[in-house]
Amino acid sequence: MSETTRGRIVILDLGVASWTDKHLSDNMQPEHLRAPEVILGAPWDPPVDIWSLGCLVMEFVKGHVAFLGAASEGRWSSEDDHLAQHMEVLGRMPSRLKFAVPRLKVTNLADFVDGKEGPFQRPDDMTSEDALRFVDFLRGALQLDPDERKTAGELLQHEWLR
Repeated sequence: MSETTRGRIVILDLGVASWTDKHLSDNMQPEHLRAPEVILGAPWDPPVDIWSLGCLVMEFVKGHVAFLGAASEGRWSSEDDHLAQHMEVLGRMPSRLKFAVPRLKVTNLADFVDGKEGPFQRPDDMTSEDALRFVDFLRGALQLDPDERKTAGELLQHEWLR
């Protein structure tokens, strides 16, 4: 391995490659990486890739899928469960992305990353200070409002990556 390639990660094709002005499909992204606006059938653009990146980084660091989503026979779809999980961890859905859930088990992103037990536990090799930086990085990528998500360039400047 050469010095220039060591530690370099390249992520390609997070689902369906598409132009920003001519979508090939409205069913964009693998289900567990799907952004809220895609699930809801709202207009979407490049911030959906930032959402997918946030989910993937969470999965790489924590070792489990961030938002799995599971259907319940006769009660809700996997898409409904996905959106509910997003809201439980990340807060209320922006009003322009209309989705309502009667009851949520509210937590927050910090507890989701740096919790005390099971899949919520912080990785053994991550300090509590690193966990705070990681949560801040994820907050930039996993904003429910796509207009509030950081760009790839902004995320590249984040202190968690340094």
